[in-house]
Amino acid sequence: MTVRAAVLIQAHQHPDLIRALVDSLRHPAIDVYLHIDAKVPLEPFERAVPDGGSVTYLRGDRRIDVRWGGLSQIEATVALLRAARHSGRRYTRYALLSGADLRIAPLDDVLRAWDSPTEFLRLDRRLAGAGVRPPARVSRLHFPDHDNRVLRRLDGRIPRRVDTTIDLYQGSQWWALTDAAVDHVLAFLDAHPSWIRFHRHTFGPDEIVVHSIVAASPRRDRIAQDFTAATEEERHEVQLHGMHFVDWSDLLATSPRVLTPADASRLRASGALFARKVEPATAARLIAALDGETVA
Repeated sequence: MTVRAAVLIQAHQHPDLIRALVDSLRHPAIDVYLHIDAKVPLEPFERAVPDGGSVTYLRGDRRIDVRWGGLSQIEATVALLRAARHSGRRYTRYALLSGADLRIAPLDDVLRAWDSPTEFLRLDRRLAGAGVRPPARVSRLHFPDHDNRVLRRLDGRIPRRVDTTIDLYQGSQWWALTDAAVDHVLAFLDAHPSWIRFHRHTFGPDEIVVHSIVAASPRRDRIAQDFTAATEEERHEVQLHGMHFVDWSDLLATSPRVLTPADASRLRASGALFARKVEPATAARLIAALDGETVA
């Protein structure tokens, strides 16, 4: 096995959950890079997961004030990617996780999957391109990274011309990409600054930017899941999102269902490497259930 992985974790709360996630990833072939939202103190996370060795925190101006639905999500992701790439270590796999994730597959199985050419990414729908009427999330101006009340009142009300540099695709934010795909993503961003500026006013670019670039790349045929021809109901029936089990079965939900110990058997049978999302109140019992322990 020749994989060397950089695990990139974005988080803003629950240091103990992050400790459990990082501890579950302890392996000589894995280094962890942590981006903690600039709005919250770093110290509680450092106490839970000390810096050094295989763990690196982003600090100073590399920490981003992340806003839900904003380009700041992508800025934090790119900061993590560049930190890993400039570390002096050579990685063959980059995996983006959240602080509310849980490893559910044996670590050897995770590394085996990552030691492959597969791009663990899910495409759910094409948002812009020939024959597609772009939805409001890209065809209107949004201001999720702004606190200005006037701009927030205008959010989604002002039409704009969609950037046609590449077709736009949308899917689950979380992925695990090969070094070849990451090289392509970063090179594209460096070569197309106006394209990424366009997404400053897209809603949810964390679900669009990387997906669109990889879909337009020579790595397209390596993408794990392409549901762009499926119906909404068919998409919601499949809980595997790239390498994650995520329960979006409720068509009206605005966030995935929080997983509990009762989901352990579904998670074990899913074929996923990770699951989200979990919360502190039930995480320990879910981990115990996955390990086959008796759950009180």
